[in-house]
Amino acid sequence: MMMAFSRALMTLACQCLGEARREWAQAMLEEFDIAAEDGRGLSFATGCLIGALRQMPMAQEGRFVLTNYTLAIAVMVPIAAMEISAALLGLPHLFGGKGGPGAGMAVAQKLIIGGAYRVVAPSLSLLLLLSGGGQLRLAWLMLERDWRRATSTGVANLAAITTLILFMGCMFLDVSQAITLAVVLGIELGLIAGLCRWHEDLSLPPS
Repeated sequence: MMMAFSRALMTLACQCLGEARREWAQAMLEEFDIAAEDGRGLSFATGCLIGALRQMPMAQEGRFVLTNYTLAIAVMVPIAAMEISAALLGLPHLFGGKGGPGAGMAVAQKLIIGGAYRVVAPSLSLLLLLSGGGQLRLAWLMLERDWRRATSTGVANLAAITTLILFMGCMFLDVSQAITLAVVLGIELGLIAGLCRWHEDLSLPPS
């Protein structure tokens, strides 16, 4: 078990070094085999990982990898969690904090719109759930550096949220937070395009 964990650390360290330092990574693996025979596999692998992490910001490829992982894990995954939790708890939990139509309408109009809202609410929650799942897929595609599919997934997520905003507007719900989410998803598409160009300049293979 300890040997498997040590080898996993070595694999991660080699990945952190990138393509430009592949020969160095291969030399580390050979030294690791010797250290493992002496019972120093875990300490050697830990040292290699720490050293590789320190080297990452100094190389352009390392900065690219750090940026890519930060966007995928620190931005996209939390957005996906927010969308999925809102879909499961109900749209008013996140968007507008209201359980029904706005207060400025007449009683009869509220009843009509409120009934329509209860009918379409499951569909709206499904849209939000699909967008959350799409965000998780987008994060994975970012780490895989599959830019074509990442872009199409990002566009689909933005389309789902835009549709959600239109329906929420028809129900006289507060759409301000939903619009903020749509703006964030639009910014994501811009960041994906920038990372794609950066990746092409580095001439790196897909993960």
